[in-house]
Amino acid sequence: MSDAARPRPIIFKPSWRRYMLRFTAAMASYVAVLLAVDFAVRDGFAPPKPWLYLVALAPALPVAAVVFVVLRYLQEEEDEYMRMLNIQAYVAATGLTLTVCTGWGFLQDFAGLPRIALTQVFVIFCVCQGLTTGWTRLRRR
Repeated sequence: MSDAARPRPIIFKPSWRRYMLRFTAAMASYVAVLLAVDFAVRDGFAPPKPWLYLVALAPALPVAAVVFVVLRYLQEEEDEYMRMLNIQAYVAATGLTLTVCTGWGFLQDFAGLPRIALTQVFVIFCVCQGLTTGWTRLRRR
C-alpha cells in the first residue's frame, strides 16, 4: 500500500485530539473533585446536611462531563466507519458493564460475595470501554 493510500493514524485527527483533551480534562476534574470531597468528608470539613448532599454529588458532575465528551466526539468524528466502530465499542462497553454489575449483584445476593459500592460502576465502565475499544480495533484488521 502506498503512503498516499494509507489511512492517517487516529492520533493525528483533529477530532481525536480534541476528544483526548476534553476527556483528559474531565477525568482530571473527576479525580480532583473526588479527592477533595473524600478529604472533606473524612477529615470533618464537610458542611452539614442538606449541603452535604450537594458536596457528595459533586464527583458525579465530571462523570456527566465524560458522557458529553464522548457524545461530542461521536458527532465530530469525520470518518463514518470510525464513528460506527466507536459506537459499537461504547454500546458493547455499556452492555458488558450491565452484565458484570448484574452478575456481581446476583453473586452478592445468592453466593455471599462482598458488596461493591455503586461508585465503582463508572470505573468498571471505563475498564469495559478500554477492552471493547481494543476488541473493535482488533476485529477490523
